[in-house]
Amino acid sequence: MVEWTGAPACVADVSDSSVALVTGLDTDGHLWQAWLNLDNAAALLVEEPEDVDDVSLWIATPEFEETIGHKRAEIDAEVPADAQGALIWASAAGVRATAQQSRIEELLRAQETRTGRPPGQGPAPHPLTERLLVGGERRLKEP
Repeated sequence: MVEWTGAPACVADVSDSSVALVTGLDTDGHLWQAWLNLDNAAALLVEEPEDVDDVSLWIATPEFEETIGHKRAEIDAEVPADAQGALIWASAAGVRATAQQSRIEELLRAQETRTGRPPGQGPAPHPLTERLLVGGERRLKEP
């Protein structure tokens, strides 16, 4: 999309409406990614042990919870770099971001999946989307 439009692009790969991997790419080829809803991302990314025959039994064990905790900590350790990447991407995209990096980190760690939009107004964006941009405005640049 970046090559075709000549403008930075940002997309979210949403899984089961409760977790998303957001990817941004600017025209210089700088890429950033961030997970939304880290607990669910950890559960999605955790690898099951080879000796597990029935995953439904494994997810009810303390070992599963421990594995999820380790994966969540790995993802959480990436949040500062993810937040910095979001700010760099926003600048390259011409978006006047008003949030400080610490606020973006807080939003990336949030467990919200909906913003409480009334039915019929389309899917609710992640809180990061609306809070990152000035006044919630979304701007598209002409190629």
